[in-house]
This record gives sequence, structure tokens and C-alpha cells, in this order.
Amino acid sequence: MFGKIINIGVHPELDTYQKRETRVLNVIAAVVFFGLLVGATNVFFLGEQYPCIFNSSVGVFTSLILYFNHKRWYMAASYALVITMVFTLTYVSNYYERSTGTMAYFFPVIFCIALLHNPDKPRYHLVINMVLILIGFIISQSFQLSFIKQGEFTEAQIILLRYYNIYFSVSITIAMAFLLIQQVNKQYKELNALIHKLEENQAIVSASLKEKEILIKELQHRVKNNMAILIGLFNFQRESSNNEEVKNALTEAKNRVLSIAMVHQHLYGKTDLSKINLKNYISELTDEVVNSHPLYANAQIQKDMEDVTVDITKAIPIGLIINEVYTNSFKHAFKEQGISPEFKIGLHLINQTVHLTLNDNGIGFPETIITNSNSLGQNLMESLTDQIDGKISFTNRSGALVALSFPA
Repeated sequence: MFGKIINIGVHPELDTYQKRETRVLNVIAAVVFFGLLVGATNVFFLGEQYPCIFNSSVGVFTSLILYFNHKRWYMAASYALVITMVFTLTYVSNYYERSTGTMAYFFPVIFCIALLHNPDKPRYHLVINMVLILIGFIISQSFQLSFIKQGEFTEAQIILLRYYNIYFSVSITIAMAFLLIQQVNKQYKELNALIHKLEENQAIVSASLKEKEILIKELQHRVKNNMAILIGLFNFQRESSNNEEVKNALTEAKNRVLSIAMVHQHLYGKTDLSKINLKNYISELTDEVVNSHPLYANAQIQKDMEDVTVDITKAIPIGLIINEVYTNSFKHAFKEQGISPEFKIGLHLINQTVHLTLNDNGIGFPETIITNSNSLGQNLMESLTDQIDGKISFTNRSGALVALSFPA
């Protein structure tokens, strides 16, 4: 029965601190009811001087605490308790002689209010409750309220009440401390059980995550190997052909596959499979693409690049754009004799925007390429740029210059 009373308004979805606050309120309400019943024994030696109507009213108001918790009005229950206690103690201190020791009841009340503190709620709630208790204490000890008629007690009754109040307040404090320590221990056990359950769930999630990481790495490894086979087939087919156009087409196709394969190569063995170092990727891809064309294998490559990490979804479009730029350079930039091929790469991160520039020292773009977007290669690069929410431009600066910018 007592357990059911303590757990009124305690629901599984409540957080730990709210459960504790609700149980503490219920414990205090139960102790107050018990205290009223025990206090009613005063009627045997106080007779008609015992304030039966007032004590009954306190019992009714205290029952509201349980009702508010049942309705999940937790803040109202907290304030109802404090206001009831302040009013009760103020009344008792004015009705009885101060020498009867009624002020002793303020100490268990302060103890209970302190235990009501909920770290998840603003601290001013605790301050308000403590201020209300302080105001009640000052009023009860400093003023005689005119609307409360003081009882008439004999000297013997005053002495008896003094001992009664002292021993009873101490007993209530001990009882409350015992009950509330039990609630704290129960909360501690619940927290331990919750932590243990969380640790078990975390172990399951970690094992599942480890398994998925292994599967993803294995998938990356297989994709890398399959693309390596494709690249080998392209190379084999290229060497088997005597047609120069076919050889060039196969080289372009191989380099496109290579730009994708190198992404998976960079991911294999990494712990973070969602990011890629763009500087390393572009550097290696450039070397591979340039070396794949025998005529330009000895070209000078100047690299001015910062360490920039981007999402994996952006790496493949960027690689395909770079491959397309170099392919166009090999086809058109060095038609004039006597030009020693040079390539410049710039990679910088400015205000969370990645700026990539690719520049050759060839004959540059024709005016029609700069002003119109009709070429297949240019349309392909612009389409790939849209995939990464970027911008691309084609200009001439000591050769052809392609400038690509996109959010990091």
C-alpha cells in the first residue's frame, strides 16, 4: 500500500530526476498524513484547545499533492506542498506558545525542500521555495497575526507540548531521512540498471558497427579490384588496337574509371569512410592521368594545394571533372609545336568554400567555348559541378584556366 502511494504519478517515460521529485513529494505527503494522525493524540491532553478543524484542513490540502502528481501537474504539486507547509507552520507558531518549540518543525521541512531540488529544472524554483520557508519562519517568530487566536494553555500543557514537539520533530526528521534515503538508493539502483543496459546496447551497436565497417571495407576492396580489372582490360584493348582514335577513346574511358577507382583506393583501410583528403586524391589522380599519355608523361606539374577534406559524394564528380579537363588539354592545348606542356593545380579552402584551379600553358580556349556552352565536354563538367552545388568557369590565362568552387 505504501509503495503504491509513493509511486503515484511516477510513469516510465519520466526522467530520473522527475521520478525522484515525484516520489519525494509523495513520501512527504504520506509522512504529513501520518504526522497529523499522531498529532491528533494531543486532543487527549489539550481537549477542546486542540485545533481539529485546522488539522483536518491541512490533511485535505496535503491530499492535493497526491492528486496533482496523479494528474501529472508536478510543478503545482511542489508549490502546493511548500505553501501548505508554510501556512501550517505559521498558523501553529501563532496558535501555540513559542516556548512550546513549534519552530523545530521548520528543520525537517527545510530538509525536505532541499531534497525536492530537480537539476533538470531552473534553480529559481528551489530559491522560491526556500524564500517562502524563510518568510514563514520570520513571520511565525516575529509577529502575532491578529486573525489567528492564540490558544490558552496551562504551564503543564506548555511543558508537555515542548517535549512533544521536540521529540516528534526529531522522529519525523529521522523517519523522513530513512524513507528518502531509501528512495535515493532505489534511484541509484535504477541508474545502475540503466547504465548496465546502455552498456549492453552499446556493445551490441559497436559489434554491429564493426561488422558493417568490415563489410564496407570489403566492398570497397572488391570495387577497387573490379575497377582495376576494368582498367587492365582497357589497357589490353588499347594495346591490341591499331586505330589511333580507338586508342584515344579507350584511354579516355580508362581514365574516367581510374578517377572513380582511386576514390575507393583512398577509402580502403580508412576508419572514416565518409571523407577523403582532396589534396592527396587530386595529386595522385593528376600523376596517373598525365602519365597515361606517353606524349605528356614528362610534363611539368606545379602543385599549390592545401589539405582539404571533403565528403565522399563530392570526390567522384571532382575526379571526373579533373579527368575531363586534362583530356581536353591533351586533345587541343598543345597542337602548336615547340610548347613544353606544363600544368598548374591550385587547391585552397577560403571561408568554407573550396577553390580548385586547373591551368595549362597551351593555346587556350577558343572564344566560342568561353562564351557558349555547346561542347559535350563542357556540358559534362557543368553537369558534374551541379551535383556538388558548385560553380565552374572557363577562361584564358597564359593558357586554358578552369576554376571550380564548391562548398566544403
